[in-house]
Amino acid sequence: MVFQDFVRYKLPAVDNITYGRPQAPSDRERAALAAECAGAHEFLSRLPDGYDTVLSKEFSEGSDLSLGQWQRLALARAFYRDSDFVVLDEPTASLDPQAEADLFGHIRELFAGRTVLLIAHRFANVREADRIYVLDAGCVVEQGDHESLLAAEGMYARLYRLQAEAYQDARVPDRAAGAVARKA
Repeated sequence: MVFQDFVRYKLPAVDNITYGRPQAPSDRERAALAAECAGAHEFLSRLPDGYDTVLSKEFSEGSDLSLGQWQRLALARAFYRDSDFVVLDEPTASLDPQAEADLFGHIRELFAGRTVLLIAHRFANVREADRIYVLDAGCVVEQGDHESLLAAEGMYARLYRLQAEAYQDARVPDRAAGAVARKA
């Protein structure tokens, strides 16, 4: 499980990842591979002691991470565990837009062979799901794939369009002219 309020252990980075499989001995190679899948390997490798760096400023040789980096570490923990069923509750809430797009652009590949329950409020993140369930007051009110839910013109379609509208008339700076251009 990867929650939007993920756990941050004040331990070395490698332990933060290997806690994903508490019943198995720690495997550094597997931890590095999990970090690579989560997009965390690069910044973990740059820490003062790499994967052995304690992740807390409370310790003299410790380092802290940004919220987005911590979220990637939580994702690495899920990859390390390698479960058949994965629950992702807003797994990109602390990631920047590029990191979020990168993750969702590869999510099928990254979680191949597993069932993923993705909980999200950003409809763009669920549009590629095999099955989408729309909840209202704790009850399933619609289900289907993206296209069928749009065609049904129900709650999903209304909320999807509401979120998409925010980007339709966005003003985007034109770098070359230094002006503001309307995005079509």
